[in-house]
Amino acid sequence: MEIKEITNKSVWEKFVTSLSDHTFLQGWNWGEINNKIGEDLYRLGLYNQNKLIGVCQVFTVTARRGKFLFIPHGPLLEKFSQSQLKYIYDYLKKLAKDKGVHFIRVSPWIESTDKNKKVYQNLGFKPAPIFMHAEETWLIDISKDESVLLSEMRKTTRNLINRATRDGVEIIKSQDPKDIKYLYDLQLETSKRNHFVPFSKKILELELNTFSQDNQCVLFLGKYDGIVTGAAIIVYYGKFAFYYQSGSVENKVPVNYLLQWEVIKEAKARGCQVYNMWGIAPPNKPKHPWNGLTTFKTGFGGFNRNYLHAQDLILSPKYWITYVIEKIPKTLRAKFAK
Repeated sequence: MEIKEITNKSVWEKFVTSLSDHTFLQGWNWGEINNKIGEDLYRLGLYNQNKLIGVCQVFTVTARRGKFLFIPHGPLLEKFSQSQLKYIYDYLKKLAKDKGVHFIRVSPWIESTDKNKKVYQNLGFKPAPIFMHAEETWLIDISKDESVLLSEMRKTTRNLINRATRDGVEIIKSQDPKDIKYLYDLQLETSKRNHFVPFSKKILELELNTFSQDNQCVLFLGKYDGIVTGAAIIVYYGKFAFYYQSGSVENKVPVNYLLQWEVIKEAKARGCQVYNMWGIAPPNKPKHPWNGLTTFKTGFGGFNRNYLHAQDLILSPKYWITYVIEKIPKTLRAKFAK
């Protein structure tokens, strides 16, 4: 086996989207977004006798709490193998030393099972002190006919979709960066309700611009009585659609129910087979701030998939400075940074 950097976009995209389970966070354009904000980017291919059998998109993350190498939802392999992962991570250890970073962090795109946890433990990783991306997720098989999808929804969800249609809710599809202002303002409102730190307007614009160049995303806006009360960026990548960014205000008119139905219909029109609605609350935490959001998402039918928690490979004692800082809730860290 050998590792070589991949510079050909079509080679990269063809391999990633050919896999049975893949994610836009290992897509070419996600790497471009991180490169544009000033991070070092590496697109590595794992080859066996000149045949590409795995990829790993890795970049630096530069933050006040420390700098590290990060692999979001990767590495992606044709066939999950501890020996192949070890080969990749041994390579990354050398890269990390050259970059002067103190640890490697990965959000593995594999299910959270005892077997998979053991693999990462054997490779020297330990669970990270924070979440990096959604791990408890909700997926819908959208390869079915629209009538079947509607029948598999919760009755209340189906009724609210019909009600929003009767009430004259308008769903607008946009790729215009000027429309990001609606999402940004709504996300500020949502962050207050669900207790998270929202993305900056600049980042949202960058994401929409970059993905739109390959027609990989759409900004959906839900409007009622002339006012936008719901917005979401949906990323379409390979056979998957991802509910990535969103924001809304509480409203008696069920704008977001019709918005999601239009998202699903757009995904089907693009040939997508699975809609990943992203994060939901863990089932054993009844007071989790995402419980309301979880009720909303699960009402559309579907199933749960729980991915392995973020893992850290410690390369220096300085890692523990980052560890201690990250144990402080993110909302408090944001206040202290002001």
